[in-house]
Amino acid sequence: MTEMIKHKRVEFTELFYDLVFVFAISKTTALIHHLHNGILTWDSILAFLVTLLVLVNSWMIQTVFTNRYGKNSLVNMIVMFTKMALLLLLSNVITNDWQETYHYFCSVVGFLSLILFIQYLIEYRRKECDIENQKSIMGFLYLTGIRSVVAFIAAILPIQIGSILFTIGILGTFVMPIFNTRQDAAFKINLPHLIERISLLVIITFGEMVMGLANYFTPETFSMTSVLLFLLMVLLFLYYFGQFDHAIDEASNSRGLFLIYSHYPIFIGLIMITVSMSFLVNPEADHLFVTAFFFAGIGLFQAAILANGPYNKDYLRYSKGYYMIQIMIFIVGTAVGLFFKNEPVLVILGATLMVFLMELHFAQFYTRQSIKHGKLDWYLI
Repeated sequence: MTEMIKHKRVEFTELFYDLVFVFAISKTTALIHHLHNGILTWDSILAFLVTLLVLVNSWMIQTVFTNRYGKNSLVNMIVMFTKMALLLLLSNVITNDWQETYHYFCSVVGFLSLILFIQYLIEYRRKECDIENQKSIMGFLYLTGIRSVVAFIAAILPIQIGSILFTIGILGTFVMPIFNTRQDAAFKINLPHLIERISLLVIITFGEMVMGLANYFTPETFSMTSVLLFLLMVLLFLYYFGQFDHAIDEASNSRGLFLIYSHYPIFIGLIMITVSMSFLVNPEADHLFVTAFFFAGIGLFQAAILANGPYNKDYLRYSKGYYMIQIMIFIVGTAVGLFFKNEPVLVILGATLMVFLMELHFAQFYTRQSIKHGKLDWYLI
């Protein structure tokens, strides 16, 4: 039987591999960084969502493989470096002009999926791998095999037909683990490692926000807006890591699937917030659209974090009252933001205060419950 590595630490190779996603996420964000007649087109939003889904899902499947079977061997290192090169190529064909790059994009996705298929096949063929583990691996062989075949077929078809096939293939394989692992007793995850890995990808996404904020921190542009946007970013960071660094129960027997799937709206929400920071001060923007888009990003981010409440430590599980207060803070904050949609500074101020109240409410809950159970693990000094 292929054994799990207990208390698995994140290897330097994994951290090095993540570097390519700094560039990939930046290129993906650029898909929705330009307004057309004051709003984003449905084509650009769809291209952004599909591209982000492909990139993050590829990262997630690789991370799950490394979590379960990965060792810092020479073969695994070569595989990671090869995938980095392919991801650089993939990132450079991410563009709104899909007529030009569509076939390259599908081909590279096909090769990325094929490499994952080979990795799982090697584990499947190991002598130590018993029947239960082989059944568990088989689900991922189907996933990566189907995705690679669909991507290669889509690459040789005309874009009008191939893009539909490609999208269906991506969405179909995206949900496959939900069904494949339902009755899979051998599917086990090293949860602390998974949480740490996903949190690192979230930090990379925050890095894109930092780069966006840099435009507000020049001698010519620095203002109250700069300070408010920086505070907003810090508060979002604290809100996320309060949940996933302190509240979540790393010792649980969770398979990590909900953790994985709930992070997609977190990534989407953070990128929506990032591009909105420039949209809000764009005089040509449709104020109603960009304000709604801005708060929708915060809402996705908040909802995904709150949804992980049932997986917290016993004494940090959220009550119905907690959820109600969090939702009310968001509803009131969004209403205020939409009311002042024509005043960007007031919109940003309202959003910052809203997230501050969300974080303050969590901090009070966390501190009260931790003191009550003698578990407080942070201090002012």
